[in-house]
Amino acid sequence: MLKYEQIAQQMNEYIESGQFQAGDKLPSVEALKIKYNVSKSTIIKALEILEKQGNIYQARGSGIYVRNKKRDGYLNLFSTGGFSDEFKGLNVTNKVLRVEEVISPESVRQKLKLEKDTLVYVLERIVYVDGEIFCFEQSYFNKDIVLFLNESIAEKSIFKYLEQNLKVKIGFSDIYFNVDKLEEEEAELLELDEGDPCLNYEQVFYTTTGIPFDCSHLIYHYKNAHFYIPSQK
Repeated sequence: MLKYEQIAQQMNEYIESGQFQAGDKLPSVEALKIKYNVSKSTIIKALEILEKQGNIYQARGSGIYVRNKKRDGYLNLFSTGGFSDEFKGLNVTNKVLRVEEVISPESVRQKLKLEKDTLVYVLERIVYVDGEIFCFEQSYFNKDIVLFLNESIAEKSIFKYLEQNLKVKIGFSDIYFNVDKLEEEEAELLELDEGDPCLNYEQVFYTTTGIPFDCSHLIYHYKNAHFYIPSQK
């Protein structure tokens, strides 16, 4: 874990433990720089993580403030982290339906910027949160970045595996989503009825150097999936 990530984690623990309450003003960047004995850029990166998570709000010319804690069981819709990071304290499990090497479909090939007939890993799984179906996930991974993937790995957090074992530095993502109705096969996977509503969600993840490595399509269970967006002006 990098220094700015360690600082972000420690500050988040302070917020979670109640040492900082919603509306409290945090020390300035300069004060935090002195406290942690690091550079200004390191503190700024740590604050960017906290802001992306929806834990703080930075008001230019005013300061850094703690936001209201998100409700338990709600997913940050624009998060680039995995489900395990989002649902701390809850039991996130995965039922793997399929993980294998395939030739990249045309639509995926374009999004991952791959050559024709390039092999990719495809993963299909059902994600459960505290035993309830949360979503169906279908993901395609660029094998130049995700060097190896199997069922045992896919049963756990993919992103932790990428970051800790493969040393992939996950950067940003592009997100597209729409409200739709379930088709028969999708409804069966989510244990719902055909025609029930759902949130269709497509996300392409990039490394910090801008290489697309994961093209994911998720279909969320309309009864069990809840979302929030930490927006700012």
